[in-house]
Amino acid sequence: MAGDSFNPTVGPRRPSFLTTAWTNFRRNYRQWVIYLALVVLVLGFTLTSSQFLSLSNFINIFRQTAIVSIIGFAMTFVLTSGEIDLSIGAVMAVSSLVASVTLRDHYHWLLASVAGLVVGVVFGLFNGLLVTRARIPSFLVTLGSMGIARGIALTVTGTLTIVFVNDTFTEVWGAGDIGPVPTMVVWTAIVFVVTYFLYSHTIFGRYVQATGGNLMAARFSGINTNRIKLTTLTMSGLASGLGGLLMTARLYSGRPYIGQGLEMDVIAAVILGGTSLFGGKGTIIGTLVGALIIGVINNGLVLLGIGTNVQMIVKGAIIIAAVFFGEKA
Repeated sequence: MAGDSFNPTVGPRRPSFLTTAWTNFRRNYRQWVIYLALVVLVLGFTLTSSQFLSLSNFINIFRQTAIVSIIGFAMTFVLTSGEIDLSIGAVMAVSSLVASVTLRDHYHWLLASVAGLVVGVVFGLFNGLLVTRARIPSFLVTLGSMGIARGIALTVTGTLTIVFVNDTFTEVWGAGDIGPVPTMVVWTAIVFVVTYFLYSHTIFGRYVQATGGNLMAARFSGINTNRIKLTTLTMSGLASGLGGLLMTARLYSGRPYIGQGLEMDVIAAVILGGTSLFGGKGTIIGTLVGALIIGVINNGLVLLGIGTNVQMIVKGAIIIAAVFFGEKA
């Protein structure tokens, strides 16, 4: 019959809008899930705590997540390149103490700032050289660096807090405000813009992703993978130094225990945001959202009277779930 004959001019049926949308969602569901998770958490804590939904509390959350975000941006490069840095919290403590000692002895606040940043860079270079030249896995190198840095912080101070008085330093690095915006939030925005541009719009960012995605292929393509790994670990050290300055300004002092447990928060935020623990892919925007999720969880649990022990359990579960679902995607 004519109606049953094949018509070669009629092509395959195009999928509907809903089918296309569903397919795109399945391919990119992780980037939507973290936004949904953030909204659900905010709504949940709003309903369970009368203190959560307030401007002052949200400003507090942004302040609390500033350091996690800043170091997380650098950690995104490190994890994407196929490495990891466990020394960030301890390096932050040493940077904080060096800056505090410099300020206590009445040196200029700029000198104290540079000193704190240099400490972070030195530790980052140390980690990077051992990974790239001595061929020691970054997990072991940075685990050792964590012990060295924390030991230095405790030994130099005798476990005591170093107090200083310098209003300019504290206002520039974390205790001040620019209009209604806290200085720590401003620094977060600056580092976000810089790292987002480097990661998404430069050859360096593409080389980082290629190095972590397929190391041998990257080398055969002419990429100096050792230089890439050295640079990313140095960036992590610099970010830790910056985090040390911000925390020092916020506390008006240097303390040897600063940064303890920070590794879990940072790694949780980065992985939750969509960066692969096994290298090759990551997202700076996702890291920012992941840090906000961690900050909301910490803040909400505190308002509900839940202790730090439970917070550690929650963050540990988040890391495991994020890695599992991330690698299945």
